[in-house]
Amino acid sequence: MDLKQLEHLVAVCDAGSFSGAAKRLRISQPTLSKSIARLEKSLRVELFDRSGGSARPTAYGQVAAEHAEMVLAGAARLRERLQQLARGDTGNLRLGVGPATRVKLLPEVVRQVGLGFPQLQLEVRYDDVPTLLRSLRAGSLDLVFCHFEAPDELSDFIRVKIYEDRRIAVARPRHPALRFTPLTPKGLLNYPIASVGTVPSFRRWLGTLSAKAARNLNAFISDDYVLLKSRLRDSDFVAFGPKFVFEQELRDGTLVELPLRAEAKYECWMLTTEARWRSPTVKMIADFARIAMRRRSPKPTVAAPSHR
Repeated sequence: MDLKQLEHLVAVCDAGSFSGAAKRLRISQPTLSKSIARLEKSLRVELFDRSGGSARPTAYGQVAAEHAEMVLAGAARLRERLQQLARGDTGNLRLGVGPATRVKLLPEVVRQVGLGFPQLQLEVRYDDVPTLLRSLRAGSLDLVFCHFEAPDELSDFIRVKIYEDRRIAVARPRHPALRFTPLTPKGLLNYPIASVGTVPSFRRWLGTLSAKAARNLNAFISDDYVLLKSRLRDSDFVAFGPKFVFEQELRDGTLVELPLRAEAKYECWMLTTEARWRSPTVKMIADFARIAMRRRSPKPTVAAPSHR
């Protein structure tokens, strides 16, 4: 017994004849008759009364047809479920974000998932990046969004480039530092800095720090950009981070950019494992992330893992 035979059984019951069922199924009548005959042989019962040129289901045929309809409906649901999984519109996805990606990327990704794939269960974890990467490696997260300097270059993660931007310094309008731009590292560190912490490339740009500069660099550290921005109001604090984090304030004029002597780069990457990268759901989230960050390139740049 197979699903095709059950489909033929139900079709004959519905049509009331082999000829009508064959036409509906778009197969020849002899092919249909042979299929039903094989089904009857395997079940060792007669499913249809063929007298009078019609095909009336016997008591066995009626019971078989009722169960066949349930089996076919279950098979259809199973097929739909698997197709949904392949498309990425159902199932469960666990992702992690850091301070910057939580601001702009995450809300838009969540919105896109809700609009396009409401059955997808989304679990979001916010933490410091090293903790997120440990969770990714341990299998408790499926993907992580972070800046390009976060992972060890020798790690076995798949890296998908999502967005590139500049790291900028911002301050309140009429900040005294505006008279001395573009700022050198020494000029920048004349003022207290509010940031989520420094990355290696920025520390290299700063060079050797005096005691005062070191104090200013760590004057206010928080993983919440809302707090960082609030620290700038009515003070000489300067905030530092990816430009997209401050775009709304730059547009409405509540913050202004302080040009720097050298440009600092920011890259947002999605990290996942080799196994998870094969999932259509993970690839879909990468697409949503690129949309969220308004990347021009239609496809991500994928770096194959390098193993220790």
